[in-house]
Amino acid sequence: MDYSLKDFRIFYRLKFPYEKIRPQQVKMMEKIFNSIKNKKNLIVEAPTGVGKTLSYLIPAIYFAERGKRIIILTETIDQQERILEELNALKPNLKISFIMGKNNFICKVKGSKADGIFCKLNKRCFHRPNRRTRCICDTVKKPVKIGEDIKYYCPFCICDYQKSKIECLEGDILVMNNSIFYYIKEEIDANRKTEVIICDEAHKLEKSIRNSATIKINPEVALHRLRDMAYYFAPKMLKKYLARLRERYPTLNENTVEDYEKDFWNIIRNYVVRHVDIEECKSILLYYGEEIMGTSKWNIVALGVLLDGYYQIRNIKNKIFSFEEKKEVETEELIFKVYNRALVYLEYIYVSQKKLPDMSLTEFLEKIKDLEFIDDNFVVYRSGKALLCVPVFVSSYLKRLYDNATVIHCSATIGNLKIHGLKTGVESFDPLILDSPFPKDRREIIALTDGVNMKYEGNLNLKRKRANENIFKLLRSAEANTLVLFRSFEDLESTYNYLLERASKLKGKIFCYHPDMDGKDAKILKERFEREGGILLATGRFAEGVDIPGEALTMVIIDSLPFPVPTPLLNREQKLIKEKLLRRGVDPRTAHWKSFLMTSFHTMSSTVIQMIGRLIRTERDYGIVVIQDRRFYQWVGEEMRKRGYLKDRYIPMSLRSALEYIPKFLSRFRNN
Repeated sequence: MDYSLKDFRIFYRLKFPYEKIRPQQVKMMEKIFNSIKNKKNLIVEAPTGVGKTLSYLIPAIYFAERGKRIIILTETIDQQERILEELNALKPNLKISFIMGKNNFICKVKGSKADGIFCKLNKRCFHRPNRRTRCICDTVKKPVKIGEDIKYYCPFCICDYQKSKIECLEGDILVMNNSIFYYIKEEIDANRKTEVIICDEAHKLEKSIRNSATIKINPEVALHRLRDMAYYFAPKMLKKYLARLRERYPTLNENTVEDYEKDFWNIIRNYVVRHVDIEECKSILLYYGEEIMGTSKWNIVALGVLLDGYYQIRNIKNKIFSFEEKKEVETEELIFKVYNRALVYLEYIYVSQKKLPDMSLTEFLEKIKDLEFIDDNFVVYRSGKALLCVPVFVSSYLKRLYDNATVIHCSATIGNLKIHGLKTGVESFDPLILDSPFPKDRREIIALTDGVNMKYEGNLNLKRKRANENIFKLLRSAEANTLVLFRSFEDLESTYNYLLERASKLKGKIFCYHPDMDGKDAKILKERFEREGGILLATGRFAEGVDIPGEALTMVIIDSLPFPVPTPLLNREQKLIKEKLLRRGVDPRTAHWKSFLMTSFHTMSSTVIQMIGRLIRTERDYGIVVIQDRRFYQWVGEEMRKRGYLKDRYIPMSLRSALEYIPKFLSRFRNN
């Protein structure tokens, strides 16, 4: 089909829902049009306020109405819902589908959250498409083509997740998050190939795909499920002994749980060995499970299977705990086996009867098997009680998922586009960097020349004390609603305690983000701060995506530059990049510097830009960003500008000068 720019210009002027189109939006829409037309990948950095969602939705609708199939990716469900609202407001004549991860749906069999492993094991489930043409509710089923296969589903009995998948098979525009894209892309392309992939919030894509591909093996979770199952299947007499044992351990913590676990399984063992050989229990359950279910023999055999599983998984736990924490493990040491297929069958029965949302034991066993398939791209190390197998580079996964589609990445803050493209499998692309539509004189970035160098060296307690003093003076001087961002919860807690002692000298309440807060808790905290004002202490993780417009936020203080802490993953990534550069003949010192820029520096810079971006969210916003860490003034700021991360200028200023300048700057806009 011949696509005309002239035709597209008529289309977007008719489709655009507002009277005025920003120049940046015109530029972005037409660039996307040309990219899709010429099958050329595109990476767009569009600052907050450009209106990037509309700018990619309108070209998406244009091409979808002309036969191209499009996937729109983003990270959060909130953003997906906003995209759907925008799409529906534009009223396209298209099939628009929306799919979430399976655990966001309710399983009709269990009556609780859906679980992928339970779904896979429940092969007779009539809530998903199968070859039968009539449902058990006597409804004539509808056919659905899945690749070359024809299956049938009942419109009344089908589960919501399967219904979403069916809609995606024939959808013109599909909206989903990055993780579900990783798991389901090939499946939903069975009928119709995706030709365009648009990724919003593209700076999050690499991390999302890495998290999806990571294998996390936590034997503690499996052992906890084994104990719960053993108590559930135990006969009444045995439950009395187990209940008495629990009374002897009023609190279970790291010091007591191991002793409790040993005593628990000794009680189970003493009961089982009096009746049956433990090794025989596995074959009895697999071959006679349904026949003996509900009998006294069932309880004995079930406990024997669980006891055998405990011994095997405990050995795996001991092996994992023998590894030094945060140190890379050689793959030759990862020979873990659990010879007990009956555990899966038993957990399936347990989860079905209890209507639980997960099959944590079976998931653990599946991940043990996955270890057989890890390659040199994975780095393996122990973190806490879990073994992590993390892919170093995810570009190969993404290239497979793109599958020759035209790829468009959009974000308010990408930073270095070339590095982003390499890390996300978009090696060949056209760049587009747009200017902010907001007046630049409404925000200042101050780099303290006499701030504290927050590098993890020297007397850290003394550094922390001086940094706290700087923050306190800045807060007193500005008397503004302020977001203070930290690299770690330890630094945050230190400042929180320091400010609490001097709270009477500060304006407004002090709000604090805690590490155990989930997304809902963080949202409530943000809304309270926005409503009541004051000082909000948080980490960079909280700040990403936070939108606090107007007078509710007029100052952001960045306590320290968020260079990532060295981990086996980071060390391996730097090592592999350095080795690749050395093979090309690059000087060793230059290779070391470039590997640092592509890893630690890239991560830090992207996070800092996200932090700075919290301040100006609308045309009427104004405020001050103060970077307390002296390294920004010394070299980081210029390096960020040089490498395309930082587009705005910043002012080097002493703390004393900043304390005088900030109130004057804020007062220029506060009265208006």
